[in-house]
Amino acid sequence: MIVRDIRPRGFCKGVHFAIEKVKEVLKSNDYPKPIYVLGYIVHNKHVVDELTDLGAVTLDDHLKSRLDLIDEINSGTIVISAHGTPIDVINKINNKNLTLVDATCQDVYVTHDLIKAYLDKAYNVIYIGKKNHPETNASLSLGENVYLIESVSDVGILNIKEPIFVTNQTTFSIKDIFNIHMALKEKYEDIIITEEICNATRIRQNAIIKSNEDVDLCYIVGDTRSNNSRNLAKLSKEMTNTKTFLIQSVEDINPKDLKDVDIVSVSSGASTPEYLTKEVIAYLKSYSNKN
Repeated sequence: MIVRDIRPRGFCKGVHFAIEKVKEVLKSNDYPKPIYVLGYIVHNKHVVDELTDLGAVTLDDHLKSRLDLIDEINSGTIVISAHGTPIDVINKINNKNLTLVDATCQDVYVTHDLIKAYLDKAYNVIYIGKKNHPETNASLSLGENVYLIESVSDVGILNIKEPIFVTNQTTFSIKDIFNIHMALKEKYEDIIITEEICNATRIRQNAIIKSNEDVDLCYIVGDTRSNNSRNLAKLSKEMTNTKTFLIQSVEDINPKDLKDVDIVSVSSGASTPEYLTKEVIAYLKSYSNKN
């Protein structure tokens, strides 16, 4: 069995920045304790657990909004995750005189700047993203005239006036966004479209498409909460017709799935620690040598 190591993989620059920012704050005496992280700093439980061991307290509850979570905090430092957060949440942090540390990815802020610029020009803005994702929520908070769509089917029920500006979540699927753009162009004439998928996401998705043409099985190492990891798995299945599993670690591999597999490929999401992917590759190479 051939084990194909698909690259690039490992942390993107935004993930690396956010994780290092939390570690920096934890080590410094300049920030009031305790150190809270609002939501998963990046969407990977192993990363969150590591930061918890170092002393960070992650505020995450699917039954509560981020505003609700901030209501419960009266002292300390709040770190904004790599995905960003809505404006009203930032305002509440400041109004409560909590120390705010912003670890939002700069690529997310590029998109925010575009949205604000076109809102100022009296455009309606269409934002292509995943509903309830923190990056999406942050972008939607920038103005009342920002409208979310997730798929081509959403285009048909849109009822907004032109002129229109279109942008997107930075970790969206390159396949899905192309189809949505085509549908929007057919429906609207006075429309400006910019595609803001970040470079790290684009390169990883293209690598999957290119590398999986003759692969029997593909493993994507990443958290199920990770949008970019899920999209890698989805692209592998839909664009290369490859049997694909999204796994969090080597412990999720079922040896039965490797029966009669000649070529297996491995990649990972941009928020997946490198050691987890290396463990998967090492296991597969060991399995190959024994069989």
